[in-house]
Amino acid sequence: HVLPGDSPLRAVIDRVSEEAENMPPHQLFQVLRSQLGSDWRSRFSSFDEVPMASASIGQVHRGVTKDGVEVAVKVQYPGVADSIDSDVDSLKSFIAPLMPRGLFFATALASLKEAMRAECDYVAEAAATTRMRHFLRAEEGFYVPRVFPELSSARVLTTELVKGVPVDKLEHAPREVRDRAASLVLKLTLLELFEFHAVQTDPNWSNFLYDQEAGILRLIDFGATVNYDDDFCHDYALLVKASVDGDEEAILSISRRIGFLNGEENGEFIAAHVAAARLTAEPFTTPGAYDFGTARLTDRMSPYVNTMLAGRMTPPPRPIYTLHRKLSGAFLTCIRLRATVPARDIFLETWSRLRATPPDVPSTP
Repeated sequence: HVLPGDSPLRAVIDRVSEEAENMPPHQLFQVLRSQLGSDWRSRFSSFDEVPMASASIGQVHRGVTKDGVEVAVKVQYPGVADSIDSDVDSLKSFIAPLMPRGLFFATALASLKEAMRAECDYVAEAAATTRMRHFLRAEEGFYVPRVFPELSSARVLTTELVKGVPVDKLEHAPREVRDRAASLVLKLTLLELFEFHAVQTDPNWSNFLYDQEAGILRLIDFGATVNYDDDFCHDYALLVKASVDGDEEAILSISRRIGFLNGEENGEFIAAHVAAARLTAEPFTTPGAYDFGTARLTDRMSPYVNTMLAGRMTPPPRPIYTLHRKLSGAFLTCIRLRATVPARDIFLETWSRLRATPPDVPSTP
């Protein structure tokens, strides 16, 4: 989502994704036997050998449990977890010379490695999925599929199969559909930060499936979920609130406490930082519905970002890399859908649910 559509690098990434090769059957069966046992097939009523989807680290197969429940079976490619370091290092050598100094690209890539390792741990993803399902169980407009632990392992993850359209495919849908989907994406992002302290940090549009008939956002793929430190979440929430209130002194003091600033920045950098914070909060300060389609947020933000990239003295705190990936993804979803969103109302509702610690979660699904 960060790269422009006409970027050569974006074209390379998209082509690699589109051309992901499926595992041959014998390799697929080998993974399933090693992860679920030699009797793996008997655990399903049916299992489609041809994948319904493929991605960078695995492929997804449609299946039916013995109880008649349609499921999505995600099977990880052999060896993918072991190749992360070399793959990311290759990416570094390819694009590092193109990166501005203030991006602190080495730190960003270290964060990327950490995130990719986490996405290869399907046991952790199963736990994150179950946890988010609990958090959103009574939240209107959201649905998280059930995990089947008996059909899952470190390299295989089986969840309830859910229907819906990736949110980016709603670009030409009726306005009320686009507005509803975008509002749910924005609300989810604030709930994750303010209340749950657990954020699914991959903003890939295919992870957000909108069911137009039911008006529900169905959420999948929680491999990139990060459980942030409670103090960090609370401070960041206070930073958002200070930005909404236009309280420059609070913006600066909280930014220093979080580690955004170290006290050595020049006046131009400080001014750009405050301006960027206030612009980011603009949707939450606007009464009524905010029109993301005409606000030109990315164009207006660009000068501040350029100033901060040129003047940043130290890298941002490590959690910022993943959190801002999700926050920017939520905003870009609203922009892509040209949505009109009651962002201030959503902010005020979620702010009222701010917690110092996340809700308790039962030990069983």
